[in-house]
Amino acid sequence: MPTDTQTLKTILEDAIAIARGAGEILLEGWTALEASRAMAVEFKSTDIDPVTEYDLRSEQFIVGELRRLYPGHRIVGEEGGAYEQPAQPDGAGHVWHVDPLDGTVNFAHGFPLFCVSLGLYIEGQPAVAVVYNPALGQMYAAARGLGATCNGRPMRVSATPDLRRALLITGFAYDTHVSDSNLGNFLAFQHTAQATRRIGSAALNLCFTAAGQMDGHWEMKVKPYDIAAGVLLVREAGGTVTDFDGGDAMLASGRIVASNGLIHQAMLDVLRSTGDRD
Repeated sequence: MPTDTQTLKTILEDAIAIARGAGEILLEGWTALEASRAMAVEFKSTDIDPVTEYDLRSEQFIVGELRRLYPGHRIVGEEGGAYEQPAQPDGAGHVWHVDPLDGTVNFAHGFPLFCVSLGLYIEGQPAVAVVYNPALGQMYAAARGLGATCNGRPMRVSATPDLRRALLITGFAYDTHVSDSNLGNFLAFQHTAQATRRIGSAALNLCFTAAGQMDGHWEMKVKPYDIAAGVLLVREAGGTVTDFDGGDAMLASGRIVASNGLIHQAMLDVLRSTGDRD
């Protein structure tokens, strides 16, 4: 990757500042929600796929800051889709994957597990990652080759040696009311792991895996902006991230497996045994 270490550090610092600014917008909504227990909520595709005014305001802020600081970079955001910009010589091959509010259902219900997620890919490879949970004040950050941190402290994946002692986490797609996809995987891991959890944010699932609080994460039907930052966070914390086939096509396939590395093959074996991939 041609970008030097100092440049990555600078981009990471900028991304952290942008995530904090977006987090302030979300906290404004959080405060309003706590005060009134009411919020304007619309739905994108199904009755379990909501969007609030704060998703939109957060993304507008992030896009505005990225355009100001890095006018040659491409931006792909959840609410606005692709923000195509003319490539400039210093920005060619730079793509930001932006999720302005991952965990919108949690946010809208007053549950404090939601976040801002920013992931920069350079020439197809993860380079900078920031995930910020403003409700809990947790800033997860990483740059390629520089390690991963939470609130400035280094993170490492767990040392759990086998699947039967592992705590795993997953998520279900927004079509769960009409599809059983991932249910077979969930039941299989219920029988083979120590326990499984679901909290409603793929980005935070990956952060918890990077921090060693979870031993592994798998999920289907995720979008690139859901996982782009988390891929780098887990890898920089010493973990392993692949698609369901053990390859590197997570963003393209929408299927991701992340782990401490020690249980990774066992997780892939379980997923292969269920055949539940769509």
